[in-house]
Amino acid sequence: MKTESTVEKGYRKIINFELSADELKNYKDTAFKKFRTTAKVDGFRKGKVPESILKSRYSANIEIEAINEAINSSYSNYLIENKIYPLADPVIEDIDQKDDSLKFSAKIEINPEFELLDYTGIEIEHTNVTVTDEEVDQVIGKILDKHASQKETDEPVVKGSIVDIKIRPSGNETSEWETKTIEVGLSNDQIDKELEGMKKGETKEVKFDIPAQGDHPAQSLNFDVMADKVYVKILPELNDEFAQTYDKKYKTLEELKKAVREDIYKNKTSQNENAIYDKFAKTIIDKHDSFEVPPSVLNGYLNNLIDNAIKQYGPGMDRKMLEGIYRENAAVSLKWEYIRRKIIEKENLTVSDPDLEDKFKKISEDSSIDIDKVKQYYSPKEKLQMLRDDILDKKVRDFLKSNNTVKLVDEIKEESTEDK
Repeated sequence: MKTESTVEKGYRKIINFELSADELKNYKDTAFKKFRTTAKVDGFRKGKVPESILKSRYSANIEIEAINEAINSSYSNYLIENKIYPLADPVIEDIDQKDDSLKFSAKIEINPEFELLDYTGIEIEHTNVTVTDEEVDQVIGKILDKHASQKETDEPVVKGSIVDIKIRPSGNETSEWETKTIEVGLSNDQIDKELEGMKKGETKEVKFDIPAQGDHPAQSLNFDVMADKVYVKILPELNDEFAQTYDKKYKTLEELKKAVREDIYKNKTSQNENAIYDKFAKTIIDKHDSFEVPPSVLNGYLNNLIDNAIKQYGPGMDRKMLEGIYRENAAVSLKWEYIRRKIIEKENLTVSDPDLEDKFKKISEDSSIDIDKVKQYYSPKEKLQMLRDDILDKKVRDFLKSNNTVKLVDEIKEESTEDK
């Protein structure tokens, strides 16, 4: 048997098979023997039907049986001998039987075959981490807000007011009121903007625009809305006393602000590191344009993403819409995973027992949980593997960070159209 294979787009392997007349005859003889033992012909016992009668009656069936067996057997043996693991069932085509020989091709999806290109010596630009006074003030403001008190008022509703409302369909006075609380100016509710100017006890008719969902068209409905109670928010005075009340470890307001600034810096630094890693990954992905993600892998991954989204947001979500949202990012993520695996293999990045011990120790210290309890938590195989994956991912990130260059700048200038 002669074979010849080529690869398209890195993942589509096309194998051309050619069986000689003698090889095909062996399959025909085997098929004939099978029919001889199973064929039923009136006047003859099973297995005793003359060859001439069998061939005249079942020649087409014997031919089909022989060709099918030749294709299946040749394809299966080729995969075994070459240690190929297809991702989906093959597409058999171009079947050609001439001069008692047989030719056909099999198209299969495999994990992409590609050459790992440069992934070190890369230089990227990224913005430096800075923390502004405004960002600190915003966090302090949220802290004050959580410690605010409320006082009922007869004054009209303004931005920042907290309102207990009652709501029911218009024109249906027998319906029970539904209640909810809204902080005016912070809610994305359609009713938010309608409340300003209302006073305690006042009722107003409001139109709600309800978007289309699934088979249900968009519609507008009117509701009666009552401002049942109106409150003003009273923020605590921002001083050293408040800082001590918030947490005894702070003796002054400046100490609290310093801690807030440090937390912001820590969070932004973590976000920066993730963004830098993503830039390295994108630069490396862009170099590898010789292969694509196998459709079977991409579609399986997409289906999982869509199923999870529907579980989270409800069955009214449109699958086609979700597929359009997720497809591009899913393809990029999977392509990076193929490249990442090759980097791990080439650089011999592994997770050792000491690595695990160090991780257990860090988790214990960060969470103030006894290390034996941490180890017990990660004792199941699935959780331990997740921990190994996390450690390995950090090793990949550290490797890229150490072997590439990041130029930190205050601001990245947009490329002008004239430069393109």
